[in-house]
Amino acid sequence: MCGRFYIDESIAQDLSSGSANIDARDYYPGENISVLLNEQGHQQLKSKVWGYSFQNKRIINARCETLFEKKMFCQDIYFHRCLIPCTGFYEWDSHKHKIAFENDKTLYMAGLYHDNEVVIITTKANNVMAPIHSRMPLILDKDEIDDWLFDDQKVFELLKKNNHEIKIVAGHFQQSLF
Repeated sequence: MCGRFYIDESIAQDLSSGSANIDARDYYPGENISVLLNEQGHQQLKSKVWGYSFQNKRIINARCETLFEKKMFCQDIYFHRCLIPCTGFYEWDSHKHKIAFENDKTLYMAGLYHDNEVVIITTKANNVMAPIHSRMPLILDKDEIDDWLFDDQKVFELLKKNNHEIKIVAGHFQQSLF
């Protein structure tokens, strides 16, 4: 799952452009976040609200395994794919310890958008995440950005991707003694 992510100063500067300025900080559901999307055949950085509004709740994640079945997402997977660039994301273990995950470069979390709202796509956890949580964001490599945004055929392959390598950079996993 992904309930919060962050952008550091160097990535914020790299991603900021004349039309969009990205702040280095933590991002929470319900806030405006910057997303890369396909606008008229070009990559554009736009601001969207994190979470789809649904019955007075906010849906912030979508499981990759059920995107084509869920009414809320089945059109967006074809027509409204995006990427959420970040430095890393947080997850909490069963003892409520916050753990930060990243790698040595910008992470691109796969997402969907509808109007002004966006969700992050999750997949099964890799070996680093699995002891902490069963889900994690679907992370794509920089060279897969165009495939995700522009190539409808490659989307199916990318949704089945063996997830990106990440590492714990803050916090620690405490196994239960019981």
